[in-house]
Amino acid sequence: MRPLAHRISTSPRLWISIAVGLWISIAGCGGEKLVFQELPLGIPADTVLTSHDGVRENPAASLGKANLFFFGYTRCPDFCPVALHKIETAIKGDAALQKSLRLIFVSIDSKRETPADLKRYLAPYPYARGYTGSAAEIQKLEKAFGSYSAPEPDGRLSHSLYIYLVNAHGKVVYLLRHDDPAEKIRRALEQLLH
Repeated sequence: MRPLAHRISTSPRLWISIAVGLWISIAGCGGEKLVFQELPLGIPADTVLTSHDGVRENPAASLGKANLFFFGYTRCPDFCPVALHKIETAIKGDAALQKSLRLIFVSIDSKRETPADLKRYLAPYPYARGYTGSAAEIQKLEKAFGSYSAPEPDGRLSHSLYIYLVNAHGKVVYLLRHDDPAEKIRRALEQLLH
């Protein structure tokens, strides 16, 4: 067994807990500057998934200046469509944000969703790029983000409800919660760009 200090320093769940703690400490700060910190979470260099165009690539290859990343699936009845709507609302009317944003959507439903499904689902969002892969590939990426997904008895999938703010190097710098308003998403993106 590894020493406790090593387990703590490399645990993605610990870093998510720290990031959530930071979020809670500044949540009531209104328009104040958000605290960004590069976390040991993000897209591993050896990640290869299938894009919604059918190309095998590392999602990091399509990152821009301002990146949002989340795990979901096209049949998701709640979080995914709400998150996409919030992101769209956050960048509406801001040409610079629309041009700079890259949304990475990774399907957790590798058994049922194809690249064509992702392409159709994300068509209204020109800044979005969808990815899928084998169950093992998706699980490896989920682990790198401290994320999870699991099947439910009714056929739906339970999954993490974070939208990750990712820098141009593929590292998570901030966690947006599922209940954060569109204004906070916009503020986070603007701050990352400046």
